[in-house]
Amino acid sequence: MAGSILTVTTTTEQASKALLELFERLGDVATPLNDIAEYLHLSTDDRFRRKVGPDGSPWAPLAPSTLARKKRNKEKILRESGMLQDSFRHQVSNNELDFGTDRHYGAIHQFGGTINHAARSQQVYFKAGKSGVGNRFVKKSASNFAQWVTHGARSTEMRARPYLGLSAADELEVAEIIGNYLKGPFEGDQI
Repeated sequence: MAGSILTVTTTTEQASKALLELFERLGDVATPLNDIAEYLHLSTDDRFRRKVGPDGSPWAPLAPSTLARKKRNKEKILRESGMLQDSFRHQVSNNELDFGTDRHYGAIHQFGGTINHAARSQQVYFKAGKSGVGNRFVKKSASNFAQWVTHGARSTEMRARPYLGLSAADELEVAEIIGNYLKGPFEGDQI
């Protein structure tokens, strides 16, 4: 058998009861894992506010093309509509904690990488008037002018902007949460 074994034998009823409670606590760690998850929500929100990664390094600035495209929150990185930051969830099961996002674009922001865009064509619709064709797209039903537009294949490099992970301060806080759980009052303790 790999690992290590600790065998403890007690001779008093009070010590036996305390050890039994400790084993019961160690058997189900859902409480401290949920406390850690709540802390991670706060820590990750703070990272978004400060625009830094878990190691404290600032996120890469937005590309000029991104700034030109953004209609609101131009000063905020990784936050246009708030959907990514608001999508953080956690799950505690089988003495494990999963924390992250289910947004499909979450990984490219965390790790960076290349996004390949395939070539495509589509019909776009405009409203034509006395002065010519307008420069705003309209719904097909409101259009009196349509044309095909083709975009060639291209790729976009996304710089990594890590938001998930533990900072040194986070590691200390997690250790403190676990320590407080282990040191918490036992059933036989006097308060």
